[in-house]
Amino acid sequence: MGSEKLPNIAIVDDHVLFAEGLRSLLEGSGIGRCVCYASGEEAVRGIPQEKPDLALVDLHLPGLGGLDVVKVLREKLPDLRVLVLTMDASGESLFRALSFGVQGYILKSSSFAKIAGDIQAALQGDTVIGREMMGYLAEKGRSKARQGGSKAFDELTPREKEVLRLIVQGKDNREIAQELFLSEKTVKNYVTNILTKLNLEDRVKLVIFAIQEGFSLEEDTPRKEEYP
Repeated sequence: MGSEKLPNIAIVDDHVLFAEGLRSLLEGSGIGRCVCYASGEEAVRGIPQEKPDLALVDLHLPGLGGLDVVKVLREKLPDLRVLVLTMDASGESLFRALSFGVQGYILKSSSFAKIAGDIQAALQGDTVIGREMMGYLAEKGRSKARQGGSKAFDELTPREKEVLRLIVQGKDNREIAQELFLSEKTVKNYVTNILTKLNLEDRVKLVIFAIQEGFSLEEDTPRKEEYP
């Protein structure tokens, strides 16, 4: 464990006290080595040089805004995992951030344990969205479904649709496995199949596509006893 390389994490936030406090907590918990950037301009200069594994970006920064920072970082470091960490709990901000390709949207009001868990999940490739924000996504999906929805999901099996619903609800592979009484490896295989059938690259694009195309979040499929 002592020789294991910890991930590098960038924190982009103009509230220096918050950023330094989070850095101290993350490093003290052994989650990763952190570097703080107090402005968007500083971040787009420093992060491409530092090449961290994950960046936490505040949405509302003076000067170069958070989504502008995300756009630059996604262009310069396509493999960088980016999470928005913000006080902004509006649904429109969430959906706009997702459309910029972030791997997650976390509220600063979350507990440190929740933030730390979301960071670890994102580092493993999961999309993380605060539970507080899921009502907006569900309503957006229901609204689109009422408009007729899309036939894009017709190729998915009932089990794949069930997995997709849980993904859109913000659940990671471990949580999906527990809910459906499956192994995490089986869930990962389902996710891969869903992405392949819908011709999508990752879970973030999958969530956005599902909402935009009116995928129904209402449970209309049988549970584990009825199919494998």
